[in-house]
Amino acid sequence: MAKCVVSVEGLVKHYGSQEVLNRVSFEVVEKEVKVVIGPSGGGKSTLLRCINGLETFTSGKVLVDGIEVNPSAATIWHVRRRVGMIFQHFNLFPHLTARQNVELAPRRVLGLPAAECRRRAEILLSRVGLEEFVGRYPGQLSGGQQQRVAIARALAMEPSVMLFDEPTSALDPETVGEVLNVMKELASGGMTMVVVTHEVNFAREVGSRILFMDKGVIVEEGTPQELLLHPRHLRTQQFLQAVL
Repeated sequence: MAKCVVSVEGLVKHYGSQEVLNRVSFEVVEKEVKVVIGPSGGGKSTLLRCINGLETFTSGKVLVDGIEVNPSAATIWHVRRRVGMIFQHFNLFPHLTARQNVELAPRRVLGLPAAECRRRAEILLSRVGLEEFVGRYPGQLSGGQQQRVAIARALAMEPSVMLFDEPTSALDPETVGEVLNVMKELASGGMTMVVVTHEVNFAREVGSRILFMDKGVIVEEGTPQELLLHPRHLRTQQFLQAVL
């Protein structure tokens, strides 16, 4: 039986009187690619931020590698070492080169020697197709290149799971494909992933299972074949008619 990497149980999140997540529950097993789709404002990004402890939640439980996620507890650092997070905007340090951006966390957080951090950064930047750009600063890179540096930076911590929060939404259409190709390669290599995206074709090609979320609720879940071709719920049908 596959190992459970992420477990979300009855997750509730309020912003004041607004309920953003309403008893959300699901699991992500090792090597699974769970894709979350749905309309804007449905709670998808908040869900990811709760998984890695960037957001507190009102009630419920989140476990990563069996460690309970509690943003106020010392164990949160053990969680964040296991979770790679890719944001819509790349959040690179502008004064550091691509290689220095990738080197930083293994050196500061893991305490690895400088030579090992450099070696790891160069391998990962090559893996995402940026071996010729290791010495460039973010301002000298395209949006797609910056996002690939961000992916390499997350991989440098050797995470148990990678979370992607609409990773192509801020990109020029010409560079979307290069980021999706890297994500496809990660998936084919067995990386456990939770991907929030509007790229339905990616969900169809790469997703192990798809969650459709609306108004803070998982409306339905299924394989790409089940959910995209034969959605059971009217709200899912309406959404897919609008985006396909």
